[in-house]
Order: sequence, then structure tokens, then C-alpha cells
Amino acid sequence: MKKRRDIVRFLLFIGIVFLVNFIGSLKFFRLDLTAEKRYSLSDATIQLLESFDDVMLVKVYLDGDFPAGFQRLQLETRQMLDEFRAYNPNLQYSFIDPTENASEEETNDVFQQLQFKGLKPYQLSMNKDGGSSVKTIFPGALLNYGESEAPALLLQDQLGASPESQINSSIENLEFSLANTIRALTQSDKPLVGFLQGHDELGPREVADFARELSNNYQVNLFNIREFKSDSTNEDISIAGQQRRLNRFDAMVIAKPRKAFNDLDKYLLDQYVMNGGRTIWLLDGIEASMDSLSEKSQFMSLPLFDRLQLNDLLFKYGVRVNTDIVGDMVAAGVNDQRQIRPWIYFPMVMPQSKHPIAKDLNAIWLQFASSLDTVIAEGVKKTILLRSSPYSVRRASPAIVSLADLYQPPPRERFRESGIPLAILLEGKFQSLYQNRVRPKEGGEPLKLKAESVGNQMLVVGDGDIIRNQMNVVNSDMPKGAPLPLGYDQYTGTQYGNKDFLVNAIDYMLDDSGLIDIRSRELKIRLLDLNRVKKQRLSWQLVNTLIPSLSIILLGILNYYWRRRKYLK
Repeated sequence: MKKRRDIVRFLLFIGIVFLVNFIGSLKFFRLDLTAEKRYSLSDATIQLLESFDDVMLVKVYLDGDFPAGFQRLQLETRQMLDEFRAYNPNLQYSFIDPTENASEEETNDVFQQLQFKGLKPYQLSMNKDGGSSVKTIFPGALLNYGESEAPALLLQDQLGASPESQINSSIENLEFSLANTIRALTQSDKPLVGFLQGHDELGPREVADFARELSNNYQVNLFNIREFKSDSTNEDISIAGQQRRLNRFDAMVIAKPRKAFNDLDKYLLDQYVMNGGRTIWLLDGIEASMDSLSEKSQFMSLPLFDRLQLNDLLFKYGVRVNTDIVGDMVAAGVNDQRQIRPWIYFPMVMPQSKHPIAKDLNAIWLQFASSLDTVIAEGVKKTILLRSSPYSVRRASPAIVSLADLYQPPPRERFRESGIPLAILLEGKFQSLYQNRVRPKEGGEPLKLKAESVGNQMLVVGDGDIIRNQMNVVNSDMPKGAPLPLGYDQYTGTQYGNKDFLVNAIDYMLDDSGLIDIRSRELKIRLLDLNRVKKQRLSWQLVNTLIPSLSIILLGILNYYWRRRKYLK
């Protein structure tokens, strides 16, 4: 009888196990018990992972002997990829040590290939066996899907940040870095981003690196607003046709214009905004250039923005560009061939905003920037993304810019202003500039007007050089005149975060999946208190050693007396 009952219980147990597994196969779910939902992917990432059905191979170059911080980055990367794979088993990954090669020459070849493919080398100082050494690592991954390959940088550059803080922000950014690269590989329908031409804006070579970076996720093209194309059927030239061609673009970058916008230009851009086109205005308030200092020791910076005739348009949208020059004691350096000196007219902006466009970015490099002001515009939200440091000053133009300021910076007392706005994001429903104004005519009739936009966004920056990449003149291993990475200053060897800032802005405006919102997520990195560990080490060692042993002994004694009492009866 007892034997039969045991068999029934066993079969019942097996049945329950099969039933639970069957239900589990029908409905996938995971439980994340951490307070900040550390192991929960965003809906945008899950949707992205479920969008591809072919094998994606991820090669992570983070294997080897690392200090504790990089071991944590390695572990978090592995856990993140495990999470990714839980939603799509087609994602396969491997960790590779790029220094494990038969010879040093082979290792150098591997390093060159990784750099060519877009990964950045990082010089890691290591202390071992009483000595120190420097090891080159590539904290990144190469993702392969079909015949395409794209890099994902896992370590964020942050000037002035401690290595620990750098690792923490990199861990927070892991999901976005990997998911954004997967998006670049799997996205088939890419939005169209344009670079406006017609007012002496920056040319293709000057924005080449930014355009190349954008081309991973977007289609990129130039658009000259002054060039009208004739209709293919009746060869007529029409303003309405030009408006339709402009409206094809999902976003338009206006990079450092230097000639005036006429009324028709402004009408076309205004109606482009009213119809939902995103815009990035990178505008100089004054006319100033380092080239002017190559021939003489000083020059006069003159107002430029008023000449562009964009005051009324941007004022209507809620922002004003001032014709001043911002000086900042927290400044990028200039190499005078003897040493690198801070140049107060090159503000080095450390983003403090928690907005996904600017959060945890490297310092932004501005050159002869002008301040911005917000003005009342009903229904428009303004978010200041970049501000000057607490040691800054505004100088009205015309103003003399002198090399003497490089060698004898003005006294600290002159830099009394703090947080001068330098980049502002506008969001909301914009009102048309031509709502109560005379509109351009075509065929004797005023052109059609849309008086209010749908929900829209635009970014205004008080510096056009934020998007301009340098041309190589220093590196003999590259052709002279080749475009360098945006934000890289070849004379000081410093990489700034200009490219990430602008790419994030485009992603924020055009990515409807919500992937960019992951950047605003914060993870609490719970580090050990080393002083407390040192003081309480022995106590916790005893607790961890004795309590489990005593517990087992106690359970053994209780079990002995329970069995003795039961079977003696």
C-alpha cells in the first residue's frame, strides 16, 4: 500500500514538473527583484531584439587580466549580452583577448585592424608583482549581422572624470551602446537628414565625420535651398515644389551659415518646421576665427548673427542668439608649439544635464561661442543642455580678441557669471512667423500657410564650429587634408564629446522607438566601503565561517533527536 502511494506521489511530482515547463514554454517571463530594475531591458530594446531572425555574432574584446574596474565592466557586458540572448537566441557572443597572438607583430596587426574597424585603444596602467606596466586594450565589441559589421564602444570618454566614475557611467550606458549598434545593423527604413546649403554653410568635407557617423542609422544628403529644380512634366519652377522637396527631409542641420537668409528662405524653413521637420541650428553670434591670429596678435570680433536676419524667426520659436562672446576659465587648450595653454575663448563645457542628449557625455569643445536667451513662446518647452562653467563672462561685440589673453589670462574677478546658456532644446507646438505677416507670392497669390506646427523639436547652439571636424596636417600616417574625427583636436591630442552630443540630438528627435531614453537611466553601483571592509574583515570572516558550520551541526543534532523519538516508539 505504502509503495503504491509513493509511486503515485512520484508520478504526480513528474506531472507537475512537466506542466510547469509546458506553461513556461508558452509564456516567457523573467523576474527582476533589484530596486532600479537593473536586469530589465527597456521595451525599445526588447522590440529591437525581436526584430531580427538571423544569427548576429558579437565579438567583445574584453578578455584578459584586468584591474577590478574593468573586470566589473567585463562582467556587466556578459550579463547584458545574456539578457539580450534571453530574448533572441540568434544573438551569439564571445570574449576575445586581442593580445593573445603568436608574435608581437601579429598583435600589432590585430590592433590596427580593430582601430580601422572603429574601436578605440585605451592605455591601461597596471600594478603587478611590485611593478607597473601599461597595457593596450580595446574596450569595445564588433557586431556582425549578415555581411554588415559595426563597432560598439563600451567605455565612455569623460575628461576629468575618475576611472571609477568613468566605468560606472559606461556600465549605465551599456544597454544603449549595444542596442544602438544592433539598430544600425538591422534598420532597413532610414530617416533622411539634410545639411542646408545656400548661405555659405560648412561644406561636406568640414562635416564629413559627423555625416559618416549619421549614415549608420540615417540617410544623409545636402539640400541647397536656393537651387530650384524645374518640374519634370512642364519644366516650371515653383516655390511649392521646393517646399515639397524640403519637406522630404526628416531633419535639417543648419551648420554655421555666414550669409543672410532672405524672406523666401525663412518662409520655406518656417513651413518646414510647421510640417514637423526637425531642425538643428548651429549659429555663430559673432565673426571670429583663429586664422585671424595667424598674421597678427589681435583682431576685432564683429557681430554676425544680425546679418543672418534670423532674429525674428528664432525669436518666434522661443530663443535669441546674442552677438556676444563667452569667455570661460574652464577652457580647452591651444598648442603654441611650446606648451598647451587654456584659451578662454574655447569654453570646455562639461554637460551637467540629465537629459538623454547630454547625460554623461565627454566635455564639449566650443570655439568663440555666443550666449543664448530664452524668450516667451506659448506651448514651447525649453531645456538648457549646455551651460558655461561658474567662472565665465560675456563680452559684447565688437570686442578685441588678443593673443595676450593666452599668455596673461584676465584676472579671476572678471569671470563672475555662471551657467551661461550655450545650447537649448525647444519642444512643443511652434507658431509660424508668417501667421500675421505678408507671405511670399506665387502666380500673384500668397503661398499657403500652416500657422501652427505639430509637436516638434529643434536644437539651437550658439557656436557653428561645434560640428566642424579638423583636417589632418599633423599625422604623417594619414593623407594631408583627410577629415579627422569630430571633436578631436590634433594639436593637443584631445578628444571631445561633440560628435556624441550631436548624434544623440538627432537620435532624440528622430528615433521613435524610444531607444535614446535608455541614456537617462541610472543604475546604482553599490561599491564596497574599503575602510569598513578593513575594520570589520575578521568579524565577517568569522560570521561567514562559523554560522554555516554551527547551523549544520545544530540541524544534525535536532534530526538525531527527532528520529530517535520517532522510531523508539
